[in-house]
Amino acid sequence: MNRSDLERLRDAREFARYAQDDAAGLGAHSLAQVRQTLHAVLYDLAVIGETLNKVSVGVKSSAPGIAWREFYDLRNFIVHAYWQIDLGIVADVINNQLGPLVAELEKLIAFVEIAET
Repeated sequence: MNRSDLERLRDAREFARYAQDDAAGLGAHSLAQVRQTLHAVLYDLAVIGETLNKVSVGVKSSAPGIAWREFYDLRNFIVHAYWQIDLGIVADVINNQLGPLVAELEKLIAFVEIAET
């Protein structure tokens, strides 16, 4: 089943919020100590990367402030090079990049909702 751009954007926003809820404020050392949280956050980040990658080029061009490729690259790293994950990078993404991503996604979701009506 194909998902629409709007559904994918909403998914990315929700999974970003999940990661923030689970691990906001945690550093690399803390993440390493809470395995279930770490696994949940890695899954959340993988889903964010996957959903953002599947958004159409037209919608992506409407939001140049979103690090589309970087989130997909992070997804690929989590999935394909899991043994090399740098928890400092993961903590930085959670604590510094997901908030701005959610804000950008909120604006883009509103834009796409208007465009679809």
